[in-house]
This record gives sequence, structure tokens and C-alpha cells, in this order.
Amino acid sequence: MRSPKYPWSAEYRVLGIPETLRPYPDKPVYDILYRTAKKYKNNGLVQNHFKLTYRQLAQEVDRLATVLQRMGLKKGDRVATLLPTSIQFFVADYAISRAGLVQIPSSPLEPPANLKHKFEQGTPRALICLDEYLDVAKAVMKRSSIEKLLVTTINDYSNNPPTSRPDLGGANQFWMKDLIDRTPADPPDYDYNVEKDLETLLFTGGTTGLPKGCMLTHRNIYANAMQNLHAMGQSGQLIAGAVSVLLGLPLFHSYGHMIMHAMTLFGYNQIMINDPRDTAGMVKMIKDYRPLIQIGVPTQFMKLCYAELKGAGMLGLSGSAPLPPNTQQEYEKVSKGGIMEGYGLSEMSPVTHLNGTFLVRLFGGRIPVTINSFFLGIPGVKPVLNKLLRLAGPKIVGYVTTRLFSLLTVVTSWGNKPGKKKPGIEKRGTIGIPFPDTEIKIVDAMGAPLSWEEVAAGIRGEMLLSGPQRMLGYWPTPGNGIDEDGFIHTSDIVRLDERGYFYIVDRTKDMIIVSGYKVYSREIDDLLAEHPGVEIGATVGIPDPEREGSEIVVVYVQPRPNLQTKITSEEIIKYLRERAARYAIPKRVIVVDAMPLTEVQKVDKKLLRKMAIDQIQKEVQTEKACV
Repeated sequence: MRSPKYPWSAEYRVLGIPETLRPYPDKPVYDILYRTAKKYKNNGLVQNHFKLTYRQLAQEVDRLATVLQRMGLKKGDRVATLLPTSIQFFVADYAISRAGLVQIPSSPLEPPANLKHKFEQGTPRALICLDEYLDVAKAVMKRSSIEKLLVTTINDYSNNPPTSRPDLGGANQFWMKDLIDRTPADPPDYDYNVEKDLETLLFTGGTTGLPKGCMLTHRNIYANAMQNLHAMGQSGQLIAGAVSVLLGLPLFHSYGHMIMHAMTLFGYNQIMINDPRDTAGMVKMIKDYRPLIQIGVPTQFMKLCYAELKGAGMLGLSGSAPLPPNTQQEYEKVSKGGIMEGYGLSEMSPVTHLNGTFLVRLFGGRIPVTINSFFLGIPGVKPVLNKLLRLAGPKIVGYVTTRLFSLLTVVTSWGNKPGKKKPGIEKRGTIGIPFPDTEIKIVDAMGAPLSWEEVAAGIRGEMLLSGPQRMLGYWPTPGNGIDEDGFIHTSDIVRLDERGYFYIVDRTKDMIIVSGYKVYSREIDDLLAEHPGVEIGATVGIPDPEREGSEIVVVYVQPRPNLQTKITSEEIIKYLRERAARYAIPKRVIVVDAMPLTEVQKVDKKLLRKMAIDQIQKEVQTEKACV
């Protein structure tokens, strides 16, 4: 019997995931849109109940690409964007690609110093922004290389577009939709070296310093979109062009940026939620459009657990931050759906892993799923079934499938109760298995590679990544940020189970050293998430003022809403003493009304560390003053 190439190779066969997708097309990223516009003509983007088909989107893209070229922008020039999750982002993104330019996606919520740093480094010649962010845009323009400003309002793509516009009050400042409407499509045709020509200059979140610009090529983005398509196996390909997906995450973030391309490649109807914090808006669009899939981050799924989503039966895809198992349990209990966790980082375009075991559980286990994957792989079967689903339409398919998912979620819940382990049942707390063609190396604390046998035996190490989705390097030098073997160092400490599923133990930057002992903050976070009164828990380490070279553990807790009794610091410490090592018990527990979140709704541990350090310093100063 042939031994598997990797620990997860058997899972590929179960789910119907190919070992490789090579050769990847030598096409620029905008080819994704053109292919979809031809194949899925009636599907497209939905924004506040206004729909723009992919065919219409392609026409808008060609016109805007023509505008950008006539402004004097040349191949390789950068264009910055300050846009929310919206049709406008799609138009700008694909038009920038079509014109041979490079996008710098940016957030209006970023600190001014970060925006200034991005634009100083990336030297964009043009900026496309929403009118709500005009003050930010004009302030940035004064101290940057930006020559042209294109402005749009969210209602430019709506059922009631504006009939008049205010004067922008400056030279080289234009309303984007007016330029599109009066410019015939004549976009430039360039030859592309897809492995070297940049599509996006995507800056990291800057959680440990100033953001770094990840140079993502057309090959990187296109390859990662294809990897996403195949990561859900044969069943995922079956529903291409036949369902709707809810996008409630920022497209300027690496996760959102890739998802928009992947979902376009899938041909799904994409339902835009302009504000990622708008839970009520999400619920309304879910009820109106019956999406089968929701893409989001853990905090969004947490908030939906308290919304009117009874029996929605959706399939959630979570990324950007660790997904607490209790959030999965609550979401399943309320919505009768499930959440699959993914993993990635900006340097990898960004997605590299997905946990698809919820689908394995839903469809009866490994043997039935293997048979289903084999059946769908028979030539001619999948195209015929896909055609039938597309004829039914996304709303009908979404309604019927979510009803089926609701039923199967309840029926299979007996095999996924906490503490019960059985092969083929959904795994939680894991980021899943790697995408096809994703190369992985695990190294110990000294940087020495570990064998898969050593990792399978329980040895933990840092995960290094490479593959067709790996960046060209940090701006502006190819190879910068990549080791001599071509790998990205993730700073994530991982372990593997017997089937090759990866578990993030902690980030090396978040690991806390207490008197020489290693405290994995992720493990404490997971314990806090299991406390019945904790909505969000976060663990950080700060310098110990009494022991040089050591740290103390500080825990922040946001209580669940509508608790009958308040959570106290003493209660949390007692809870952790029963479950964690003595050296991992926090010296401080701080209860907050609301956990600070980043613009992509991740817990802001950088800010929490600063808050903890400031509080400890005040306490020390007070003690000194009293002596």
C-alpha cells in the first residue's frame, strides 16, 4: 500500500481535494472577472438591495480602467483605495488590475501615522475614496505623492443614484461614477509576467510595528482564489454559480481581499454589508436573500448568536482571528448551522488552511463523504448536477440547502458533543489542513526542521509556509521577508493530530515567559472562552517590574450580556487555577464592558498590552508615593 505523501493526504481523498492544481493559468487577476461574467451572466453583487451583474461589473471595470490610463497612469503605478465593503471596491480593484496598475487597499480607520507610512512607502499616484472619507483623503494628499483623487458615494450603485453632486473644490479631484459614465471602454492591453508583476501592495496590520507592504503578484492572487475553490472539495465545486454568499468583512483586509476574488471565481451572488459592525443589516440580508454561506470573523459570529437567526442553517467561514469552540457551539445552537475555520497571513495572499470537518460530520462521516467525492468526480456528473442547481437559482437553492443543513446539524449533533471523540466527527479548535500546493515546514526553537514523524509524536514547532500564493517579498525588495529556502516564518507555534489537522498553540510574539516557563496565551484564551459568563477573553504578557527578564500574565474579560451576577476577578482566577498550570495563572484580571477590537473586528492585543503596562505603572507609582 502506498504511504501518504503528507499526514493530510488521506483527507484530500476523503473530501475530493486534488494534490495539486498546477499548472496555474498565466493570466492577470482581472481574467477571473471576465471568465465569471461569461459563465454566470445573471449572478453578481448585491448592495442595499441593488444588484449589479458580473457582466455589468466588467463593463464598469473596462470604463474605469480606461479613465485611469487617460489620467496618465502607467503600468506598475500604484493606486490607493479608501473604500468599504462595497460594489465600488470591486469596480476599483478589477479596474486597477485591468489598467496594469497596483492597488494599495487602505482603511479610513487606520491611525494617521499608518496611512502616512503606507503612502510614503508605496508612493501611489492616485486615490479612490468614499465621500464619507474625504477629509481623511485630502489630509493624506497634502503630504503624499497622490496626484489624482476619485470620489464615490455609496449610492452611486443603488436603486436611487444621486442626480447631482457637490463640487469637490480642488484641481484633479473627480467624481468616479461621472467619469465612468462618460468614458467609452478602451482599456489598455499589456503583456503580464504573472509571477513578477504586482497586483496588490497589501500592508500588514502592523500589530508589532509599522505595517510592511506585501508584494502580491497576479499569480499569487489567482492561485489562492483557485485554492479556495478546491479546498471545499467536490461538494464546493458542485454549487459554483448556484448560491449566494454574505460578505460582512472589510475587503481592504487581506482576508476580505482574497475572499472577493475567490467568491467571484465561484460565480456566487455576493451580498455586501458595508459596515462589518452592522449585525442588524446582516440579519435582514440573510432573511431577504437566503445565502448559503457567510464569510466573517469570530466576533461577528458571536454577535449573530444573539440575533434573530433561529434555524438559518448557514455555513460560516471564519478567519482573521482564532475561532473559540464555544462560539461554534452557540452559533450551531441558535442558527442550526456551522462554522468552518480557516487560516492565513498577508504574506500568503493570505489563505493556506481550511477545516472542512463540519461538512464531513453533516454528510455522515468519512465513508459517505469519500463515496460522494468519488461519485461527483465521475466525468459528466458534476456539470449536470451543477446545471440543475443553477437553473433553480441561488435563492431557491439557498432556502432548500439551509433547511437541509438545519436538519442535518440537529441529527448529527449527538456525535459532536464535548468530550466525545470519534473519527469522522467534526474537529473543533483546528485550522484544518493545508490547501493544495501549499508547502509547509515545522522548525524547533533553534530553527532546525522537524520531521513529520516528530511532529506527529507531539513535538510543537513554528510553522513556515511557501507555495504559489507566497508573496514576492516585502516592498520594495523581492525576497525580503523570505528565508533562503523560500519560506515565510509565521511566528505561529503549531501541533498536528493523527490525520494531519493543524492546531495553533500560540504566536511566538504572544508567548509569555514567566520565570523561564512558557505560557501559551492562546490556551488561556480558549479556557476563558469556555467560561459560561465570558463573552470574550484575552491574555497578554507584560514585563514583570519585580523580575527582570520575566513577564506577568494579565487577562482581560468581557462578560456576556444580560448576566444576572457580575463576573469578578477572583472568580476568573479561581476558574483558571482549576484548569491551568500554576505559572500560567494571571496576576491581574481586568473586567471590561467592551473589548477593544481592530478595524477587522479582531481583539486588539497590542492595545491591551499598552493598557496593562500603563495600569501596572500607575499602581507602582502609587505604591511608591505611599511609602
